[in-house]
Amino acid sequence: MRPPFPPFGFEQFSFGTELLFTIVAVFFCFEIYRKTHDSYELSRHKGIRYFRDAFLFFGLSYLVRFLFNPIMASVLDFDFVLPRGLMILLFLLPLGYFSTAAIFYLIFSSVWKRFDNKKMLMVGHGIAVLLPLASLLTGSRTILLYLQTALLLLAAVLSHFAPKGGGIKKLSQTRILYILISALWLINLWIVDRVRPSFFGVDLFFQVVSIIVFIVIYYKVSKWAK
Repeated sequence: MRPPFPPFGFEQFSFGTELLFTIVAVFFCFEIYRKTHDSYELSRHKGIRYFRDAFLFFGLSYLVRFLFNPIMASVLDFDFVLPRGLMILLFLLPLGYFSTAAIFYLIFSSVWKRFDNKKMLMVGHGIAVLLPLASLLTGSRTILLYLQTALLLLAAVLSHFAPKGGGIKKLSQTRILYILISALWLINLWIVDRVRPSFFGVDLFFQVVSIIVFIVIYYKVSKWAK
């Protein structure tokens, strides 16, 4: 007979660290979004708008990722409610959309002066919808990660060559950090479909590094977003 409460072990500890990481990551994402509100309202600078919206989307991504993780890890049995494949579909679409939109908004914060902003937003959100659909149609979650990685590389290149002037000098100083946030997000997604003890240390390492980067960005934003 199975005990009603299984003994505390790796799965419970892994879930606890994942929960703590999600709470901290979402807190800093939303705090960065909140801290930059007044700066945007006063300046109406579109670079600041896209910067803060990127962290709003990242915060939503981490929330969905936390719910998506146990499904992929088969820690919870959702077949009693819905087939596992359908649950993956329901979570992969918002997960792919929010995370892709976050990366696009990082790109927007660097290139907004060079493009028609309305068309740029329409194209960005359209692609953010199409990428998870492409992943579902091909039956491969890695397709989404490959495409997001390509977008991240594009964001890094555009950030490097983007003009540093135009009243966004302080914001440009954080570009390397929020590109690092994107890279860490992708690494976390690469390991989201497995939960094995041999990989737990790697997962925990990237969670700690992610939190450190969030803290640094929050500190920098707090200094100028007053």
